[in-house]
Amino acid sequence: MIKYLKDISVQEKKVILRVDYNVPIENGKITNTKKIDDSFETLNYLVKEGAKIIILSHFGRVKSEEDKEANSLKPVFDYMKGLGRYDILYSSVAMGTMLDNMARALEPGQMILVENTRYLDLQGNLESDCDAQLATYWAGLADIYIDDAFGSMHRNHASITGIPKYLPSVAGFLVEKEISNLQPLIQNPTRPFVVVMGGAKLDDKIELIYSLAETADHILLGGGIANTFLKAAGYDVGSSLVSDEAVRNAKAIMQEFPDKIILPKDMITSPSYEEKYELKKLDEIVIDDVIGDIGSEAIQNFKRIIESANTIFINGTVGMYEQKPFSNGTQEILNIVSNTKAKKIVGGGDAGTATKKYGYEEKMDFISTGGGSTLTFIANHTLPGIDALKINIDKLETLD
Repeated sequence: MIKYLKDISVQEKKVILRVDYNVPIENGKITNTKKIDDSFETLNYLVKEGAKIIILSHFGRVKSEEDKEANSLKPVFDYMKGLGRYDILYSSVAMGTMLDNMARALEPGQMILVENTRYLDLQGNLESDCDAQLATYWAGLADIYIDDAFGSMHRNHASITGIPKYLPSVAGFLVEKEISNLQPLIQNPTRPFVVVMGGAKLDDKIELIYSLAETADHILLGGGIANTFLKAAGYDVGSSLVSDEAVRNAKAIMQEFPDKIILPKDMITSPSYEEKYELKKLDEIVIDDVIGDIGSEAIQNFKRIIESANTIFINGTVGMYEQKPFSNGTQEILNIVSNTKAKKIVGGGDAGTATKKYGYEEKMDFISTGGGSTLTFIANHTLPGIDALKINIDKLETLD
């Protein structure tokens, strides 16, 4: 059992707040601030309580000196400073004298945004390999560690699993929401529990599907994931995207859960991505066909099952929704889901993007900020970052 932010006192304490500010930036401008905005509930609480806040986040991949300029958190600082609501400073280094001095001089309610933690990977993968000395250094700056970066909690990094080894640690409000909304999917979902699973590749989702098959009543498959299962079931999928390495695992899942895995009965295809699209049944697929979306019969079959559900989890899209000829299936499924009275949870990633794109965001009960973390949490029932918060849980009781 982990502890949460409101379980402790942070008054005038120095806290390290790990967030996920890995936002999209084009030409130096942030194009979507949602990840930053999602952290404000925790930040506002810390400011109100008079905490002294040191903010850590990664940003992009830093493999060379040339990567540093494109992956700086300075635009994030400029955005937060420009809001005019925070007394925020910026440390252009993630470790060193500048940060030491700034942290030492922090006043209650003041915060420092520290430069990209992955800059330190240029000194020997210190962040990504969870270097103990780096974790100890960061821990030495503060009294308490708060993890509010759910989207990064599947990583064994110094700023995620390293710091909690040396500090009393809790989860922030965003992480608390993620756990409270995702936990019922793996423990005791209100039945019938229906999963809509899509996306391009099956390789990184096979464990998730197996885990969900143990608790779900039905798993409706679309996208490249469905192609792999269709091939495992003996169907010809033409030139469609297939995860060949996962075919054997897909076959084993269907054999173990024959009544739970629901495949599309028809699909929209295009010969070699040409400007010609056809609705075809499974036995009509030919070698040049590329499956891009589920067909009308599949939509009606999925609709019947979805409308019977009391809990729905959506992960991925049922077609190549970015291309207009293949977007209908995803739009129709989101529309059907949004009009049910079921508990509706969207697993982030492409599903979250499509939900927002087609205007169904407000009709869903919860949209995860995760991605890899969401999938790992549901498949494994925990995350490295969550386990790390338990290490020094006894030290929370000794805080003044």
